[in-house]
Amino acid sequence: MPPARTLKLALLGALAASSTARLSHADPQKTSAKEGELNRDDREDREDREEIDVTVRGSALTSFVSKTSVHESAREAIDTAALVSELPSVHVRRLGAEGAVATLSVRGSASTQVGAVLAGIPLTSAADPSLDVGALPLWPGATFRVYRGFAPASLGTSGYLGGVLSIEAPSPALGAGGGRTEWWTAAGSFGSLKLRAGDLRTVGPVSYGAGVFASRSDGDFSFEAEDPRTGDRLLRDRQNARFVTVGAIGRGAVDLGWGSAGLLLFADARRQGLPGPALFPTSLSALETSRIVGGLDLTVRLPEARALKSAIWARREGSMFEDPLGELDPTRRGAHVESAIEALGGSIGWRGSVLPPVMAGLVVDARAERFSSQGGADATRLSGGAGLEVTWKAASFASIAASGRVDARLDRTRLAFSPEPIEASDFAPSGYVSGSFKLPGALEIAAHAGALFRPPSFFELFGDRGTLLGDASLRPERALSADLGVRGAAGDSGAEVSYELVGFATLATDLIAFVPLGLATFRARNVERASVAGLEASAELRARGLRTSVSYTLLVTENLSPEPLSQGRPLPGRPVHDLAYDASYSLGPLRVRYGLDALAGTTVDAEGTRILPARVLHSAGASVDIPFIHGLRASIEVQNLFHLRTLYVTSPLRNARVAMPVSDFLGFPLPGRTAWLSVHYVAGSR
Repeated sequence: MPPARTLKLALLGALAASSTARLSHADPQKTSAKEGELNRDDREDREDREEIDVTVRGSALTSFVSKTSVHESAREAIDTAALVSELPSVHVRRLGAEGAVATLSVRGSASTQVGAVLAGIPLTSAADPSLDVGALPLWPGATFRVYRGFAPASLGTSGYLGGVLSIEAPSPALGAGGGRTEWWTAAGSFGSLKLRAGDLRTVGPVSYGAGVFASRSDGDFSFEAEDPRTGDRLLRDRQNARFVTVGAIGRGAVDLGWGSAGLLLFADARRQGLPGPALFPTSLSALETSRIVGGLDLTVRLPEARALKSAIWARREGSMFEDPLGELDPTRRGAHVESAIEALGGSIGWRGSVLPPVMAGLVVDARAERFSSQGGADATRLSGGAGLEVTWKAASFASIAASGRVDARLDRTRLAFSPEPIEASDFAPSGYVSGSFKLPGALEIAAHAGALFRPPSFFELFGDRGTLLGDASLRPERALSADLGVRGAAGDSGAEVSYELVGFATLATDLIAFVPLGLATFRARNVERASVAGLEASAELRARGLRTSVSYTLLVTENLSPEPLSQGRPLPGRPVHDLAYDASYSLGPLRVRYGLDALAGTTVDAEGTRILPARVLHSAGASVDIPFIHGLRASIEVQNLFHLRTLYVTSPLRNARVAMPVSDFLGFPLPGRTAWLSVHYVAGSR
């Protein structure tokens, strides 16, 4: 089928089916002018809006946004990967147990195609920590928003194909009465221990939030595998899967009367073993990473509900990969690679009302980044951009908006084997238009369409983290994308049901993806053309002590490149069906819950010939508020409740069913039944 026709069918199918999942608005918090927030004049519309994270306060643009937090999750928040995997169109693939490398995909994107910001500071640019969502931290009250497909230009990362993951810094707004102290600790299977503690407080004009976190695990779970020579089923223990991580985050702000000033500091460090595939385990391969981020921001309140905001930030990330025995790659015996990324950036933006029905925002940002690798590449990147957002409230029931950016970059790279530096530059626009319409019966329809552009990151170009390797010849990726959705809610104080239905389609050029290279590594490469289309559906019911929710994603991908072996095949690592269901019931101090996760249709190779077996994993949990100790809660969480460790797949070579361990990546098994016991204490408002 010709690519143009494929795209038309994908767009028509996605838009006609317009699926479900909660249609959230990227709208401002309902805060006073004293707090520096910019609200539209229409009071009724303002009261209908949901809060938004501090990175885009005042943005009136709509977008499909999913939100979750440590406190709101239906499941026990063990790690970030588990927390965000419940959301529509968000798929997490793990290389092992909790704490192992985990990649994040949104709407069929690769993990590097999802931007990440922490309280307005970009964590992804030339570097890509979202590549390993398992390494993203959790602290008390941690909140995540996923902008699916399109994000406001003010985020500075609107060119990402999958969208943007926005992480909120600790905020006193999470507490009540001026203060809240929280502590959470858990012990789990395979020698796992976790700790989170935090404090949120307001003292006069000063407010602050701080959190610390630490975790460790041996990751030595057992799994079943079939001996490729004898066909016998063997029970093995995962080796070299230990990890330990520690970190802290803090944000303080002071109200200056005419505005506010804030400071953010974040740091973490991590060491983990790289266990390799199941049949070829490692013993000494390891990866160490560290990260430190700092930022200052200043907001000036202007007359007529306008504001000016400026920010400056710095970030340093370091990594060390070692494979002394060449267990991951025999051709690199004795590998020891140290690399670092240093970045400095800033932005200035204005937002306010231009005319009574028109809101506008303008942002200009710039950054300088440097990548250095021992014995490898030394690269620098200078980049800058400008973004404009305009929203026109055409009527009480309709609004039209546009968001656009123009970005430029200049890369200068010096490779170890090349005496002459290599230069690359881009100047590219990106953005989208959108419309939102309210219908009778609390229904709302929104649609977006636009163009996206993203240059390859330093990690994709030169990275070396053992199992993931870069390619210096990568080209920037571009895409045309569109979505259409409907949202609704109904109910009263006794019961409320909400739902969302969204269809989406994307046609990408030079898509960057990590593809298998040998037995234990993946290398970045360009897919010349690819299409992605799908449906997102979600619904939630709350009735007294009952809460139940379901999230489903249908995803259809196609490789449109001219390569004979992969043309017309699905993109690897993207499940066709992804379902998450949760139900919980609270009665007095007791709460019980049940969860289900189902995946089907995931291919693991570019040719689409190897498909992971469909799987259904169950989970359950319970918690109780301890009597006589106000604010203390004890919980138990059991994942993979029925201890599913082995699935069967038909082997075309042997013409028989072959046992293989449950996995997201072929050869990297997932654990069986996993139990967690936790204690949670809150002093202040829960």
